[in-house]
Amino acid sequence: MDINTEKRLDEIERKLDDLHNKISNQEIRAKYKPIFTIVLILSAILIFFVLIGVVSFFTG
Repeated sequence: MDINTEKRLDEIERKLDDLHNKISNQEIRAKYKPIFTIVLILSAILIFFVLIGVVSFFTG
């Protein structure tokens, strides 16, 4: 093999590794996305109840 072919193969291998890393990161995100959604909804509900409590406390 000549040097250009070897460089090209190294470049392709590096790009494949990068692509594999991106795909595995997306799989990890997809796995935890429902948990983050549930936590976000519960946080919004909690903040809503706290605001209601603060308003009712100050209005008497």
